[in-house]
Amino acid sequence: MLKKYYSSTIQRALDILSLFEDYNKLSFTQIQNILKFNKSTLFRVLYNLENNNYLSLDKHKRYELGLKIFILGNRISNANKLKKVASCYLKNFSERIKLTVHIGILDGLNVVIIDKYEPPNTIKMVSHIGGMVPAHCTGQGKVLLAYSSEEKVKRIIEYHGLKKYTSNTITTTEGLFKEINKIREVGYAFDNSEHENHIRCVAVPILNESNELEAAISITALSMDFNSRKIINKHLKMLKEIRDEIRRKIGYTRN
Repeated sequence: MLKKYYSSTIQRALDILSLFEDYNKLSFTQIQNILKFNKSTLFRVLYNLENNNYLSLDKHKRYELGLKIFILGNRISNANKLKKVASCYLKNFSERIKLTVHIGILDGLNVVIIDKYEPPNTIKMVSHIGGMVPAHCTGQGKVLLAYSSEEKVKRIIEYHGLKKYTSNTITTTEGLFKEINKIREVGYAFDNSEHENHIRCVAVPILNESNELEAAISITALSMDFNSRKIINKHLKMLKEIRDEIRRKIGYTRN
């Protein structure tokens, strides 16, 4: 480990959390005996972990993993499950239509690509698995915004801004909310070369049984491949069918 990047406070917090791989609950004294931390230092670290819901105290004043750990773990679990289920569908779909297919999620305030399939002998897209894309000017991003709360959308705008990438990029809050409302009405988003010139994209949401947002899947193509409403609608229909197959495979039966 490079010393210039080392943080003793963060390392202590990680050491404490790591104890719960082997223990369900631990008292302050037990943690202090195991890790040999100074008591005042240990108190400060435990206080912050508890205050941020990474640890909680039971009625016997013993520490256990908190709600935040469950939320983060559940998010990873859901994303991995979704990726595993969707993988074969999206791969086969990409090969069949000979276009690039993505699946992405909203991770905090960021749109993250969790899987991508490109057929052989096609122009390679700049996106990559694990990479982030702008929310306001991509098909996936706009779908994820449309099925998020207004408060979340405002926080994303405040955090990332509305950067202009092409002449078609939406760069006003009013314009973006107008687009979001339209997406909610029609059930899909269209990126008309708003992030990259000469690239178009159509995207749909994956919702769970409670109509809560899970992810978005999309088809990305050169503008010349998506050059008519008829062609776009044809691919949109197929994308929705693949989406519905993925939902059924996961176990979501309600439309």
